[in-house]
Order: sequence, then C-alpha cells, then structure tokens
Amino acid sequence: MDKKLFLKSKGTAPGTIIYEGDTAPVQTNIIYYKIMNNKIVESDVIDYNNQDKSITWIRVTGLSDSSKIIDALKPFNISSLTLEDVFETYHNPKFDDTFDYNFIIMRSLNINTNMQDNQISFIHKDNFLITFEEYHCDEFNIVLQRIYKHFNNFYTRGSNYLLYALIDAVIDNYLIILNSINLSVDSLEDTMAQDVTCPCDSSELFKLKRHINFLSRHTRASYDIANQLLRLCLEQSNENISIVPYYEDLVEHAAYLNESILYCKDSIRSVYDENISRIQLKSNKFINILTMLSTLMLPPMVLGGIFGMNFEKIPFSSYPHGFAVSVFAMFAVSFILAWFFKKKNFF
Repeated sequence: MDKKLFLKSKGTAPGTIIYEGDTAPVQTNIIYYKIMNNKIVESDVIDYNNQDKSITWIRVTGLSDSSKIIDALKPFNISSLTLEDVFETYHNPKFDDTFDYNFIIMRSLNINTNMQDNQISFIHKDNFLITFEEYHCDEFNIVLQRIYKHFNNFYTRGSNYLLYALIDAVIDNYLIILNSINLSVDSLEDTMAQDVTCPCDSSELFKLKRHINFLSRHTRASYDIANQLLRLCLEQSNENISIVPYYEDLVEHAAYLNESILYCKDSIRSVYDENISRIQLKSNKFINILTMLSTLMLPPMVLGGIFGMNFEKIPFSSYPHGFAVSVFAMFAVSFILAWFFKKKNFF
C-alpha cells in the first residue's frame, strides 16, 4: 500500500496528536467486547466501571477521527505521548512498560498483491485491552471467532491471555508469509536444477528479495516484545502463572521466525549468486563463439590482404587457377582451425 506521510510542522510540541497515515484513511469504528464466563457482549457503548471484573476488549479500527477516539478513551488516562505514537503510523515494533499500562506496537503484514503493513497498537491495563488498527486486521478476526466459540477459556485465563492470542495471531501470520516466500525460493531452485545452464527469472528473484527484507524489517523486534512480555508475566507469577507457558511458546515462535528469516535470506543469496554465475557463463559462451568466428575469418582476411596489395609481381597472380587456389587455401586454414578448436573442446 502506497502511503503518504503527513509530517508535522517544525516546532510541534511533543504529545501533539495528528494522524499520519494513508491518504485514504479507514473510517473510525470503536467496538466494545465484554467477555464473561457464560457469554460475550458486543456493543458500541463502553462500560468503564467493569464492576463484574469481566475481560474487556476495546477495538478501535481506523484512526482518521482522532477526536472521537480521544473522547472515548479519556477515562483511561492514556498519556498524550502514547496516543501520539498510536496516530503516527510509521513506528517500528516496540514495547513500553509504563506505570499504569503496557504499550505495544506491532505491524500486520500482507504481500499477496503488494507489500502492505498495518500498524497495530496495544494498551493493556488490568482487565482492559485496547487495540488500535490503522485499517482492518484479518488476524484479529480469527481470534474474535475463537472468542465467540470458547469465551469461557478467555474469561478464566484473563486479559493477558487475550493479549497473547492477538500477538500470537500476528506472529503466525509472519510465519505464513515466510512460508510462502520459502516455497517460491524452492520453486526457483527446482527450476534451476532442471536446467543447470539456464539462469532463472531475475525479476522474480528480486521480488522475493524485497519481500524477505520487508518481512525482516518489521519482525526483528517481535522476539524482544515476546521476551519482555514473558519477563513481565514471570514477575507477576502469582497472578499469571497459568499464562507463562503461552508466552514461553510465543518467545519460541518469535525466535524460530527470526532464525527462519536468516535461513531464507541465505537461500535467496545463494540462488542469486548461482544465477549471476550462470548469466556470466552464458555471456562467456557467446564471447567464446564470437572469438572463434573472428579467428576462423582471420586467415581469409590475411590472404585477401596479401593478394590485394598493389604490387606488379605477386605470387600466383599470373597463374590461371590462382583465384581458386587462394580461396581453397583460405577455407582450408579455417577448417583446420575449426577442427583444432573442436578437438580441444573449445565449443
């Protein structure tokens, strides 16, 4: 997705909230999900008190109407610096542990048509989880379907498990994208293995290289985020002891993701190097052929140059069959050279 950033003017104070994102932003939509042990309630009206201690997920989609979002979330006392990062949709993934809440930024990626990235922000406080999506995130819809099927599991495990489920869905999508890139690289390698002399499609190779760099740029911090969340759960082990295995699994997935990206980069680099060597080999073959043709034509040119000199007495110039003898000599020398090159496997 092509983006045009509306950069703030010089001298703007820190904490100034200005949406900087797509030229055609998504309409702002705020949905309130209340997860209880026997049901889930979906509403447009937020219950700020939450007296029954249910798990609350406030999902904000589209950031174009900043005033609507700020007014809806004013009771949570979210810092203006945090909201500034939410609306500046070009941040790298990060984790901030403030005094009142945890703030996380990640990116949802898509490379099906063209490379798209969607900034996703999380604010986690007690039983409340607030998410901000630049535009609609398909990974969250998958988690939402799981919530409707197993709302009791989400209620008993708490808001930490809901946060884990959403981040895990984002990382799983990274793995799906990486698997797609790996399959494309394997396909190129199979194509090159079928013909050991023919180079592959360079445009496809460069596209894969761009995709893996795009994925790597946005997923490097995923391991750090998962590690910090795990450390936070371990510090609160009395309350979140049942959640620790899930975050350990999240760390393992993030570590596997980074290692697999490095392996995929190495595979693309090896295919690229092999492709360059094949292109050079193909060029060298053309140069060899042209060089041999020039060598084969050299004897006729030398003989033609000798007999074309303007002297009165030239050998064979008065001989009746001199022209035929000279032409025969030209082709004879050329055929002898061609036979010699073939014997030496020059072509």
